Amino acid sequence: MAVPPTYADLGKSAKDIFNKGYGFGLVKLDVKTKSASGVEFKTSGSSNTDTSKVAGSLETKYKRPEYGLTFTEKWNTDNTLGTEIWYLMCESWEMSIACRTVCHENRG
Repeated sequence: MAVPPTYADLGKSAKDIFNKGYGFGLVKLDVKTKSASGVEFKTSGSSNTDTSKVAGSLETKYKRPEYGLTFTEKWNTDNTLGTEIWYLMCESWEMSIACRTVCHENRG
């Protein structure tokens, strides 16, 4: 026998349409995929139908678990490029080092 949902869960799917980033006059697209070689791609875009402004971003993530390294690059339509190199020093202690850089076309 299935357990009935709690009162707070009733209608949750319908409420999420308005509470989870749904905007009137805004078209959004989010896509995630992973290649056969293990590279993860995440891309997102949005278009405001009132102002005709379009924004988008692309993120790639490549992991080398045998060395404890993760490389992440983020690029968006504002011509901002961000790079992150993350190194897991010790798994048992979860110690890590991260290096983050951001480069903007006009500011360097």
